[in-house]
Amino acid sequence: MPLNWMPQAGRKHPPRLNRFFSGAFARIGAAFSESLMARTVGMICLPLLLAVGLAVAVAISFSSRDAQTALEARARQTVALLAGGVGDALWNVDRVAAQAILRPLSEDPDFVGALIIESGGSVFLRLGDAGPSRSGLIVEQVSLIRPAAGGQAGGQRIGQLQLYLTTARAAQIINSRAWAIALSGLGLLAAVCSLLAVIVRGVTLPIRQMTDGMAVLAAGRVDLEIPRVDRRDEVGRMAAALGTLKQHAAERLEFIEHQARHMELIEEIVTRRTEELSAALETLKRAQDELIRSEKLAALGGMVAAIAHEINTPIGNGLTVATTLSEKITEFQAILEGKELRRSVIRDYSGSFGTASQLLVGNLLRASELIGRFKRVAVDQTGELRRRFELDVVCGEVVAMLRPTYRHSSVSLDLKLPAGVVLDSFPGALGQVLTNLITNAMIHAFADATVPGTIAIAAVLEEDGRHVTLTVADDGAGIAAAVLPRIFDPFFTTKLGSGGSGLGLHIVYAIVMRVLGGVVAVESRIGQGTRFSMVLPLVAPRQSGHDAAEEAVAMPS
Repeated sequence: MPLNWMPQAGRKHPPRLNRFFSGAFARIGAAFSESLMARTVGMICLPLLLAVGLAVAVAISFSSRDAQTALEARARQTVALLAGGVGDALWNVDRVAAQAILRPLSEDPDFVGALIIESGGSVFLRLGDAGPSRSGLIVEQVSLIRPAAGGQAGGQRIGQLQLYLTTARAAQIINSRAWAIALSGLGLLAAVCSLLAVIVRGVTLPIRQMTDGMAVLAAGRVDLEIPRVDRRDEVGRMAAALGTLKQHAAERLEFIEHQARHMELIEEIVTRRTEELSAALETLKRAQDELIRSEKLAALGGMVAAIAHEINTPIGNGLTVATTLSEKITEFQAILEGKELRRSVIRDYSGSFGTASQLLVGNLLRASELIGRFKRVAVDQTGELRRRFELDVVCGEVVAMLRPTYRHSSVSLDLKLPAGVVLDSFPGALGQVLTNLITNAMIHAFADATVPGTIAIAAVLEEDGRHVTLTVADDGAGIAAAVLPRIFDPFFTTKLGSGGSGLGLHIVYAIVMRVLGGVVAVESRIGQGTRFSMVLPLVAPRQSGHDAAEEAVAMPS
């Protein structure tokens, strides 16, 4: 069946037609998505439409095949009947007789042409539009045989008869029949769909009214009129349920309004309490800041006391040597005035003066070194300046400042720091972290000062070349698993009333995270010690306050 009404492949529609089709499809899709009736009718009618289309296609296919088969059978019968007479006319070279035999074929409405071909390939007779095979034609051919003399079997092939019949009339009949079937099916489908639409509308119309009512209820309105449905089926029960829902919605709306008035009152109370709590929190923050500053100054004060005691030794020795030297000089002057000077006396006094000067210079250098080291540590911790420094040098200075404080303790401080690790960071903050960790270990890990132990400070440069891992580990008492998650909380201490403020490790956490830009972690087991690990960037993150101080203030020598 030719489908001449279908658009040709590759044919482009005008933009206006494209917009028309897209708008139509959009409207159909909206109708299906928004209308239960359209969706129900469509779900039932679409399979029926497919069934009608399939039946039409099958009918057309069988009709076309039957027509083609019948036409081919008629062509075979025709050439078989004409083969004898046409063969005699060809053998006798009688074109008039051959034409007379084939002329009745022209009255056949399916006849296109006939062709008689001699055995040599030349055309003996052409009738009608006989030619090369083309679409829509049935070509049937038979060989023309001259029987052998005396009725013997076999014969001589003298030519060929070709008959051309067209399938156009059969296709036209099939088209007419297909249209009749299609129109009948579509008419039946339209009748079924109309009846179905009437049936479904009787169900969907009250449902749509109740749906609109529920939408109004969902919007918070309870002044709508519920549609009256005098039915005992599901639709009637749904209408009754909607009325009950309206009543409940009205009661709930009244309850919500009452609760809203109550919540406004509660909100006013909460606002006042929030303002009071904000003021208390601000006071608490100021107190916490003051406590943190006091903790830092207390650590620095302890360092001052230890350094003062440490400096007192070389200065006292120097004073003793200076006093002895002054007495020796007085004696030597008396000998000079008495004119009893001998070479041995000069040699003795010269040796005493040399020894005294060496002792005096050594003690003064020791005191000067302690004062300079303390000055650098104190300036770093109080000034919070950013600068480039070597990790092992700063850690060594901090540990040297802390050694006198724990001189009489049985705990040793062990440094394992690689040389050449340079940081662009805050040495004072780093010193504060080390001071708090070592102090925390002395207070908690080695509460029994008579038990020997070790606090190891080590560092490893990470593979990325941009971070260093600094660890402070001890082999002391360890931390209980229940306490471990809370050790960095402010004001949390297990030594409350025994010298613990609860701010030491909180200050460590705050400095490492916010100032040095690193992370800190802790591992501990009871009886096996504690290990604090800090991953620090070699270049600390920029902070406006510290950077401004760095630009404005030069490091003292």
